[in-house]
Amino acid sequence: MKTRCRWVHDLPEDDLMVAYHDQEFGQPVHNNQKLFELLTLELFQSGLSWRTVLNKRANFQAAFADFDVDQVATFDDQDRDRLLADAGIIRNRMKIDATINNAKVIKALAESGTSFADLVWELTDGETVTVGAGPAEKVPAQNQLSQDFSKKLKKAGFKFVGPVTMESFLEAVGVQNAHDLDCDFR
Repeated sequence: MKTRCRWVHDLPEDDLMVAYHDQEFGQPVHNNQKLFELLTLELFQSGLSWRTVLNKRANFQAAFADFDVDQVATFDDQDRDRLLADAGIIRNRMKIDATINNAKVIKALAESGTSFADLVWELTDGETVTVGAGPAEKVPAQNQLSQDFSKKLKKAGFKFVGPVTMESFLEAVGVQNAHDLDCDFR
């Protein structure tokens, strides 16, 4: 039996959260579209459970053009209304507007010669930083890296990218290895 992070260790092997943990969480991501997807999912997760977002992931993919940055950057008021009426996703105007805005920022960065992946990985010089906690330790909701990254994204024009949300994002995309110290996937 595998030892997993405490947030999934009591769940059945076929649980969606376990599959996410084992196959995605903390794996280094350098693909701009995948990074945009995870950024979007993390900002929609803010204030909710990750399970809620994972259960709606396919709906988010359909609603946001499979997270194609160029397409989402062109979303207009009609698209916003469509998204607000879509019961398959989390219907929060601020989060929808932030996602459209973030796609526009990523597109503008690309047009200026900077990829979103470059921006995500430059604070650690492209390397994964090891963080994490032991079984009896509390996992911090944010750290200096997520605070610095949040400030950097806000300065670039991103929305809904506070340090707690960015902590989760950096862990999800493998910039930080945040698997528990005793996790076999560390």
